[in-house]
Amino acid sequence: QRKKMADKKLNIKVRTKGAKKAKKDLKGVEGGMASMGKAAAVAGASFFAAKGLISGFSKIIELSGKQELAEKKLATALGKTSQALLQQARALQQVSMFGDEDIIMMQSMLASFVKGEEEIKLLTKATLDLAAGMGLDLKSAGDLVAKTIGSSTNAMSRYGIEVTGAVGSTERLETLTNNVANLFG
Repeated sequence: QRKKMADKKLNIKVRTKGAKKAKKDLKGVEGGMASMGKAAAVAGASFFAAKGLISGFSKIIELSGKQELAEKKLATALGKTSQALLQQARALQQVSMFGDEDIIMMQSMLASFVKGEEEIKLLTKATLDLAAGMGLDLKSAGDLVAKTIGSSTNAMSRYGIEVTGAVGSTERLETLTNNVANLFG
């Protein structure tokens, strides 16, 4: 009887110790898994941060190339580099939804039809107003303004903008810029 009782106590003791050890070992495994999970999360975050940084640098390089190309196109269309137009593009970038590289590209398109910096400045502002007011992209608005100023066809008449005067005349420039300003300025 005593022997049976001692065996049961020993058996219970062994089982209890075994269960405690197993539980302790299991906690160790869980802790290791949690540590591995944290390490993986940190590594993942580092990977995506580095990827974002690389992507950011790529975007800067791409935009800088686009900017340089736009400035070269403008200089070629004008026959010189115009600091006044580049400064206008930078200033307009601050108060519009368009980047200065896109504004400079549009200025170079206008410079194909108009050579005076002051005229291009007025047309640039009118083009930005037209794009924002009509919900057009800058290239489409620039095309409309350039076609209207550089040809006898008023490409903007379908938008309710009247333009009069001979091609390349001051009157044509003034009616275009004033009527766009009245509608969308």
